[in-house]
Amino acid sequence: MTADVRPFSEAAEGTGPAELDYRGPQGWATVVHRAHVGSFTLLGPEDTHLVREFEPGQSRTEEPRTWEYRVGLSGPQRLRIETAERWSVSVAPLQQDEPEDGGVFSRRGIGNQTVELAEPDPPEASILEFTRIESARPTSLFLRLRTDFGGEAFWPVGDDDRARFLFGHDTPAIWSSAGRVEIGNAVGCEWRLRVLPLSAARPLDGTTTRGTGAEVLVHTGVPASLTLSSPADTGDDPEEQVREVEVRVESHGYKVTLSTRNHFFEDGAVLGLGPGPTLLQTGSGGGWELRTTALDAVRTFDGEFTGTGGKVLRYTGPPVTARIVTRSWHRWSGMVSVRTLTPELRWRDWVNTKGGLPGRLRGERLDLLPGMLLAVTGPHDGSAWHILRTGQVRRAGLGRRQSR
Repeated sequence: MTADVRPFSEAAEGTGPAELDYRGPQGWATVVHRAHVGSFTLLGPEDTHLVREFEPGQSRTEEPRTWEYRVGLSGPQRLRIETAERWSVSVAPLQQDEPEDGGVFSRRGIGNQTVELAEPDPPEASILEFTRIESARPTSLFLRLRTDFGGEAFWPVGDDDRARFLFGHDTPAIWSSAGRVEIGNAVGCEWRLRVLPLSAARPLDGTTTRGTGAEVLVHTGVPASLTLSSPADTGDDPEEQVREVEVRVESHGYKVTLSTRNHFFEDGAVLGLGPGPTLLQTGSGGGWELRTTALDAVRTFDGEFTGTGGKVLRYTGPPVTARIVTRSWHRWSGMVSVRTLTPELRWRDWVNTKGGLPGRLRGERLDLLPGMLLAVTGPHDGSAWHILRTGQVRRAGLGRRQSR
């Protein structure tokens, strides 16, 4: 390795090991290696392998051959060539683009970077959109939002070509004076980061909506219950067939997250309660499906109900005091949560029953009225839960039990 550091901003060439000080803007570098043996190693910041090619010595040819590599450079940085014969490097700067589609901010980049967000006028909740333009290698890319107030949000992108994230909803928007977005695991990836208004959210149309990865959707229709499912992967790799997906539902005064794995579905959310639209944020390592059901078509019960996971139910019995009981031994992951809505769709009670022995034996009390809706979130460990009328004794094979 030579001790000399060679500065360059557009192009450089040489023979053998070298240390280069790139001083130009971000761009794509074309690296050409001409040699008798195809062994070439190019390292970037923190000794990241930008190019690593190894060919055994017995592959040496009489006449030199040519190899060409495309390398993304995120801006000024130190480069180190460790193994090479004759080489050359030329850089084409990345062209910036302007905001479009009503966006207020757009930044195009390559590799790992931290981006300051521009401040919109007026400040408002928005959508942060990440788009993968070109990638030289597979990557489990992620975004991390950091704020001056100590807050942090982690958003996985994975290998998806596009991901959208909702932020600043129901709270003051986090912008340049208080927010920075870190793009990580993006070596060799060209990307675009945009801030879009909420009007760019994908409409939740009809009864079924399908998609992949992180997406922001909006529901503006009549009140309905929501079902999330993860379609089964038909591939041969068992690891690829296990997909976990989630959707976060946010409206004024109401937030809930549904999650499930493929072959299964999860209910438990109510849309369209207002004021204003209901916003949804999906996230997964694969596909997802959202289905809406009119509230007058949800499952009904008038006595006792046993279930797992989330459910949206309508109570049709007489006024009664019930108990919410979990069947889980785990205190927190075994918690069941029930929120009730009057027939006029006004929020009423919210009851949480923790897991463990007290939750299995006693549960929590809940007043039920005819026509009331119940939005149930089940234990995360998959355990069952029960709704029991106070004083009603449940025995095996007896009682008015319904289950699903």
